[in-house]
Amino acid sequence: MLKSLNDLPEWHAACKRYRYNLSRFAIEALGMDITWQQDELYNSIAVPGSRTSVSSGHGCFGYGTLIKMHDGSFKAVQDIDTDDILMGEDNFSPRVVLYPLKGIERLYKFTYTNGKHHIFNASHILCLMDEIGCTLTATVSEYLKWKRKKQRRYTLYKWSKYGYERVYLKSVKSIGKGDYYGFELENSHKFLGEDDIVLHNTGKTRSAGVTALWHLLFFPHSIMLFTAPQIDQLRKLVWKEIEICKDLLKKGRLAWIADYVEVLAETVYIKGCKKTWHVFAKTAPANKPTNLAGLHGDNYMVWCDEAAGIANEVFDVLIGALTHKDNRMCMTSQPARPSGFFFDSHHKLSKAAGGVWNALVFNSELSPIVSIEKLKEAILQYGSRDDPQYMIRIRGLFPDLAGEFLITHKYARQAWLGKSLDEKDKHKDYGYFMSVDVGGGVGRDDSSIVIAKVWGNQHYGPRARRVEITRIPLCKNNDNIHELTAIINECMIQYPNITLLLDANGAGAGLAQHLKSIGIYYKPIFWGGQCFSTKARKEYVNKRAQAYVCLSRAVASNRFKIRTMYLKAKAEEQLTRIPYTFDDQARFKILSKEDMRRKGIKSPDLVDTFAFMFMDGTVYSPANDCFSSDEDMQGFGESSPDMDKKADLERAKKLADLYA
Repeated sequence: MLKSLNDLPEWHAACKRYRYNLSRFAIEALGMDITWQQDELYNSIAVPGSRTSVSSGHGCFGYGTLIKMHDGSFKAVQDIDTDDILMGEDNFSPRVVLYPLKGIERLYKFTYTNGKHHIFNASHILCLMDEIGCTLTATVSEYLKWKRKKQRRYTLYKWSKYGYERVYLKSVKSIGKGDYYGFELENSHKFLGEDDIVLHNTGKTRSAGVTALWHLLFFPHSIMLFTAPQIDQLRKLVWKEIEICKDLLKKGRLAWIADYVEVLAETVYIKGCKKTWHVFAKTAPANKPTNLAGLHGDNYMVWCDEAAGIANEVFDVLIGALTHKDNRMCMTSQPARPSGFFFDSHHKLSKAAGGVWNALVFNSELSPIVSIEKLKEAILQYGSRDDPQYMIRIRGLFPDLAGEFLITHKYARQAWLGKSLDEKDKHKDYGYFMSVDVGGGVGRDDSSIVIAKVWGNQHYGPRARRVEITRIPLCKNNDNIHELTAIINECMIQYPNITLLLDANGAGAGLAQHLKSIGIYYKPIFWGGQCFSTKARKEYVNKRAQAYVCLSRAVASNRFKIRTMYLKAKAEEQLTRIPYTFDDQARFKILSKEDMRRKGIKSPDLVDTFAFMFMDGTVYSPANDCFSSDEDMQGFGESSPDMDKKADLERAKKLADLYA
């Protein structure tokens, strides 16, 4: 039977060494190689009565970095998903992916003498080895600060059947900022990449697991609460990290104390003190914050994950329970929204403003575990470092929503300047869209019909979508089905291979049914539902948000132009009156038309038709050819799973023949 920890002299000695030095515990007792960011976090938490708030991005590798799977195949890092099994650094052990991560940071291209290369972000952790086989880890930022002699001494290394071999560097070049991709692993942090080079991942929840075990072991009768909007996912991840840390503990100098820790499905506790000395997880909705009330103690700690999504009413209860001088609280989150308690902890409640919160910002551009390729791809995707999602997901900064609206007047005005298509050369295989939004009748929303030239089927990159509005045949609120049908019919004849995009919901249902009855094919727009791809669902609340954000980025990058002055004032007003925000998952959210009306903003019916053209799954056919290439028939961004591309092409051909 185990003796009480309070009766063990060695436990009191361990408390004296580790109770107020969390970094020392991670390094000495768990054998971890911690990053400077982890060290900064641990030092903040270890202070008695600490209040720590961490705003951070995520990630590891650049877009396209190949990761070796356990079956010997390779997968690009951006395609790695939950429950994928990677190959461990010994080319044998499995490494299970808990969930993927992403962010933005400065990227560096490491080119090797064998011709291979990797792109890492500045805070990526490098696995290095010297000439006698001694290994160490260092961030890219740290490595670049080393003297040339030390850089020559340590190289990356790869697995081979004869043992680990050194991989010599030819050059390291900065390639600017961009997206990075990474993942949380269930076991270990090392695995193999292309050419069997040993790589290292981040470990976002590892810090939570280390902190939980530290607080449990060295503070008598301590209680630690984990809370988050999605508590089941958090518990699964953190409990797994605690188990991993317990296994690490068994291999080190404090192996004897691991026997006192019991890990169950919903609690972790010290044996013999289950009710008074434990770690647990619980959440509370905004309308029932008292679900978390009643917790007090000399050694009480609260850890809030995804804190930007926790309601202020819940924080009122949590803060109210921190009544003792050694109570601690730590909040971690992406900076999803510029309001609420988590936001305040980085501003008016921060130490810099005279408050009590130690506000830490972990920029993935500076992370030792984020690759250059990832950051480079993110810059391309988001357009700039000042894009709100780049600021949130990569730089760990709160987005500047002072303007409230998605498109500024400066960018809106430039939509009428110049062209976005080179019809005689680069974009000669352009096509036509006719975008139709049906209003609700007299005195309500307008019905709009817009004609545009369109080219490109991607959100960003060399084939990013380009749109030129060439004509607005109709925009009024006293139309009828027959008038709309007549204009649509005329345009179908006038513009070769034109694709009709129609909002077939609500007021548009009648027109949709009528067009179908007379044999006119259309692409239905249902933009209230979720996006098609997993990636898009993580960035946008719905298809409407995705379409509008892609439109705004096209405006900012001169890929969207309006080549008619008709209704210019109306179009400019609507372009600059699209209010947006972020939900608690850092996803773009466009206010509903009802919310707009409550703010005194008119329905953006005309601009809705512009946004239709940037929705996933919208396909165009080249105007000068009934048959398009496979590349042109790819849907914009991510295609709808149920899109019948062959049938689309056949219908387009029939319509072209019909109106020839």
